[in-house]
Amino acid sequence: MSAVYEYVLGNLTLEFELDGSPSRGHLNVFNTVVGEEQTYGARVDIASSKAMAGYVKEAQALYPEAFPKDDLTLRKAINELGVHVKDDDRARKAKAEEEDEEESVDVNDEDIDELIGVPGVLERFIEDMASVHEVYGDRAEMKVIALSGFSAQLEPPARGKPVGTNAILIGESGRGKNYIADAVASGMPEGFVYEFESASSKSFYYEADAKPDRFRHTWVYANEAEATDQTIETLRPLLSKGAATHKTVDKENDTNVFRELAIEGPITVTIPTVRSKLNWQLQTRLLIVELEEFEGRIAAHSKKVSDTLLPEYAAEDHAQTLNLWKAALGTLTRVRRVVIPKDHSRFHFSSETLSHGARLWRNFLSLMLTNAWLEQRNREIITLENGSEAVVTAAEDYQVAYEAFKGACERSLVNISDTHRRILNALYELQKAEKKSRLREGGYSLRDIANNASVSHETVRQNKAYLSMSLNLIVEFERGGLRLVTGAEPSWWKKGEELLEGFPTPAQVKEWWKVPKVVDTVDSKGKRSEKPIDKPNVLPTEGVDTEVDVSTSGVEEVDVSTRLSTSQLDSKNPIDKPNPDEKGALSTVSTLFESKETNVDFEYSEDE
Repeated sequence: MSAVYEYVLGNLTLEFELDGSPSRGHLNVFNTVVGEEQTYGARVDIASSKAMAGYVKEAQALYPEAFPKDDLTLRKAINELGVHVKDDDRARKAKAEEEDEEESVDVNDEDIDELIGVPGVLERFIEDMASVHEVYGDRAEMKVIALSGFSAQLEPPARGKPVGTNAILIGESGRGKNYIADAVASGMPEGFVYEFESASSKSFYYEADAKPDRFRHTWVYANEAEATDQTIETLRPLLSKGAATHKTVDKENDTNVFRELAIEGPITVTIPTVRSKLNWQLQTRLLIVELEEFEGRIAAHSKKVSDTLLPEYAAEDHAQTLNLWKAALGTLTRVRRVVIPKDHSRFHFSSETLSHGARLWRNFLSLMLTNAWLEQRNREIITLENGSEAVVTAAEDYQVAYEAFKGACERSLVNISDTHRRILNALYELQKAEKKSRLREGGYSLRDIANNASVSHETVRQNKAYLSMSLNLIVEFERGGLRLVTGAEPSWWKKGEELLEGFPTPAQVKEWWKVPKVVDTVDSKGKRSEKPIDKPNVLPTEGVDTEVDVSTSGVEEVDVSTRLSTSQLDSKNPIDKPNPDEKGALSTVSTLFESKETNVDFEYSEDE
């Protein structure tokens, strides 16, 4: 962006040339009465009150005749210039968006309906993004990351109670962490995502101060964990409360002025990293998604790189696919609230093994809610008491979340990976093979362990600190070498048979949320009503041999939905079954009954 603005206020003339940003550039100002020889120029950010105050102070100090200290004209002129530049920037962006829309492919309702109007929205989105970027495997991980990103669009049930999913994406260097996150981000509308590579501790606050809505309903995607090291104290309240504030003091006209900077969410965060552990207070607020190594991965990933150089890949219209998804997903923001269909006493995380189990459950439920949000065209939408609309979650949404979590988030429950297990098992086998008469002094080298674990020695080196200091499973000797702690055995790190213990199963949730089917019924007066098909048929008990206690006052009802006949029917005399005495009950469908007068059991065979 390069533009020059001229602004006149009273005797002051301002010339401002942008240097490529929306608010920073070189500002020259002079007093027409005094003359241009007393022009003051400097680079300034006119969106920053602190920067403007510094500019005014310097101009007044250098040229007091042109810019008297007791005259606020210069400050007012710069402020009004800033408003003009901001308005012009908005108009330019709006025009650019209109031009982009005109140049982009045509998107009609039929195209959008094919993407989000048929069940399986998440599956289609993931496969399309994987196809565009030639992603091999990692589908469960892509689903969790996508749901995490989209969950920022959900409306919190109440202020201070965000419902989005936040995630750490763990994997070794070169594993493809950023690649799959970039693939997911590419199909989202621009306003859905905020990507960054580095940030200072208070940078989010100052950006939100300049653009108050910048972080509302936004997926914050950091390039690496190092990019978030300075922002942890900003992210923690944003993830917990959906908002954050910072109190500071700025200098204005040689006076300290109190200011409160605020960030309004909700946001969700995804942090790719090679680390096994982040700041603990932050980590308990995030799901841990690990990209595990697998045999043949490098060859498979390398082949995908080669495929991107094929003529047919270059000829594919990926822009159309991405534009279609962005347009379709943008239509879903009309409804942001998602609710569950009904309460159930067992719908919760029941394991007591995790101190942060409630946070884990909230992140997990957000996966479910987000899938329902994506499927809103295929879900019931209700009107709440406050007049707003909400998507009603279905049991199918819970199953999608359950399967995605199961496939990608094991380390959210037990923070130990298969790579860690291979290293520990290798050490255990090495120590087990030692002859008692010649016990090894010291520990095993990284290469010894790596060869036995079928991993690189660099992998062992990267993980030894976590295994020793965080998990306390190995010890490192002063002269080098590693050993398991005394008494350690494979049962300590064995993968649990029931990974999702404590979570309701999809079958249970389907039963709890089952919606009774209804059928139309018409009574004797012709009045139509609806009755669930699993609700018992009831009849008044007056004059009926119910064989139940009807001693309570009023006319009772009895369930006859499973009985083949009633006493009213049994007492009738069918045309083809004479019963002249009319002393016994008789029915064409009764096979066993008791005569009231004779107190004799009658049993009929099929022949009779």
